[in-house]
Amino acid sequence: MRYLLKTFFTIVSISILCLPCTSLSQNCYDYNNTTDNLKARLAIDSTMDSAFFKSHKASYPWYIIRNDDGTFENTLGDEVSEEDKIPIEHTSNCVSTHQGKHVMNFCDAIYDAGILRLEIHGGLPAYASSSMIIIKDSDFFCRFRASYPAPVSHCKWNILSKKLIFRDRDIKKGRRLYAWLSVEFEETSTYQGKTTTMKHKIEGYIKPIVK
Repeated sequence: MRYLLKTFFTIVSISILCLPCTSLSQNCYDYNNTTDNLKARLAIDSTMDSAFFKSHKASYPWYIIRNDDGTFENTLGDEVSEEDKIPIEHTSNCVSTHQGKHVMNFCDAIYDAGILRLEIHGGLPAYASSSMIIIKDSDFFCRFRASYPAPVSHCKWNILSKKLIFRDRDIKKGRRLYAWLSVEFEETSTYQGKTTTMKHKIEGYIKPIVK
């Protein structure tokens, strides 16, 4: 099983390295391609709780494999750094339906000049997408971006619905944030001359430490 897993990651890593950037992106990996004209306010629920808030799961970067003998390998062919050997805490359990249903295990929270930015990501190497939520006071706006292993182009995302709930308003650097979010959006993209429109959703709990 471990051999098959290693083979899979190696094949995917080689594929990613061999594909030109134009094939992966085609202007799709850009938050500026999102339109969010919805008016919504951050909600507070001091009773909000989830088993995820008490969980302690972590994983290595997607390109790192730990062998049975304790050694590490980088499937991208680079040297394994000491940082690569440290499991990354799962700070999100959001489920995305984009490019197939999958869990986005990570959330980064950056607070600067009164603006909080939450970036939800995870699912590599199979699912290369991320979502950004920008909060100022009680207003918030959503963004999305994605990469494809094919020449997909002219990607546009339109936010259809959004909800964001914090357990409290105490946002400080070094403090853990507990929240729930739900974002539904419509994607329009072009592949081989054909334009398609699909709806997707990202929803779940997050618990990042604010930086």
